[in-house]
Amino acid sequence: MTKYTILIFMVLSLTMLHAQEPNAEAMRTELEAKAVTFFQAVAKTQEAELLSEIEMTDAMRQWVQSRGAKDAAASMKRMYGGVGERRKNELIEHGYDVRSVELFFSGVTQSFKIRVTFSGKRISGFHTLPWADEQNHYGTPISLETPVGTIYGSLVEPEQIATEAVPVVLIVAGSGPTDRNGNQPPTLMCNTYLMLAKALQEHGIASVRYDKRAVGASAEAGGDESRLRFEDFVDDARLWIDLLSREEKYSIIIVAGHSEGSLIGMMACTQSDQVGGFISLCGPGRPIDEVILEQLRRQSRSVHDSMRSILDELKQGNFVENVPPVLLGLARPSVQPYMISWLKYDPRVEIKKLSIPVMIVQGTTDIQISLDDAENLAKANPKAKKAIIKNMDHLLKANPTKIPLFQLTYTDTRFPLHEELLPGIIQFIEIQPEQPFTGVVSHHERHEIPQRAE
Repeated sequence: MTKYTILIFMVLSLTMLHAQEPNAEAMRTELEAKAVTFFQAVAKTQEAELLSEIEMTDAMRQWVQSRGAKDAAASMKRMYGGVGERRKNELIEHGYDVRSVELFFSGVTQSFKIRVTFSGKRISGFHTLPWADEQNHYGTPISLETPVGTIYGSLVEPEQIATEAVPVVLIVAGSGPTDRNGNQPPTLMCNTYLMLAKALQEHGIASVRYDKRAVGASAEAGGDESRLRFEDFVDDARLWIDLLSREEKYSIIIVAGHSEGSLIGMMACTQSDQVGGFISLCGPGRPIDEVILEQLRRQSRSVHDSMRSILDELKQGNFVENVPPVLLGLARPSVQPYMISWLKYDPRVEIKKLSIPVMIVQGTTDIQISLDDAENLAKANPKAKKAIIKNMDHLLKANPTKIPLFQLTYTDTRFPLHEELLPGIIQFIEIQPEQPFTGVVSHHERHEIPQRAE
């Protein structure tokens, strides 16, 4: 009798489950429709016309009425250039009758997603978030398989490659969560590397730019932040060099490292015999602790002194438990192992090891790296070509002042690269002799090359 009771219960449960499925699908459809309507109203700043009939919490209604929606629309325009096309929707169940609908858009200059949160059927939250969309990156998707996961990038090639071998530039990004385009959404939006790739393409030069491990589409390759080391980024750059060296369509490989990427790039070059030239773009010419302390000295003496004490310990390989809240971004416990590994290197020592042609590029209005840094690098490698560009800032854009308030170049993707930057780079690349590739990667274990998407 018990067996039959169990069977009857299972049949009833399955019947109830199937009965609920249409309701769940109906709920999903309803919430997605509301999310789309709400987003369209925000994007077009038509609160009075479209928002009045949408159910929302009192707090959300107050946000709309206090210019929140208009400010959000202006912010999306500034950061992403516009909405672009909608790619997909996703429904997230949070529990306790709270759900979110995520709407994914290509944007014009950068992809993004919108998260509309519901309490029941009422809208209770609206957030704009970055989204790494491979389809929206300029160039052909290209990926690199590493021991810790896949690193994703974009390959941009000129038309000439159909009939002749062309130079290729590996662009190595700067510090922090800087993606392949040179952005840190939503705060830093400049498209520096994207603009560089397009400019190189126009001059018959190919390029590869990529999301570093732990950034953008390569986020999963980052793993636990506390296990990340400076040498990991060097290894990744060297593997990109190895991958490119197997392509006969490239006449020479040039590595261009920006900011922190300068040190990463020059160290990768010393580990490979497949590179024909190196370009340092606003790269430090001192150990990173000196650069950090100089930047903090201009902001706050007390913060500078606290950071100096922390850096002194890290340079000795010691961890610091009590970090002031204001310095957690720089020296939180989980990032200290990375800082310890980074502090070991002096760019002057590393650039001296390079026997390949070197170009050092520095702007006069760079508020992060100074002219002294460029001079330090040039003295360490006397054969290097040094290019000092007047009124160029750290993002390689025209900027006549060092006043931070003027740094629209940091937040507006419409600002072009400095007009004097490209001619020097192009000339440097074109005068280098072709570097024939043997197809053999030396010094390091080879990794399988994944198929590139067409």
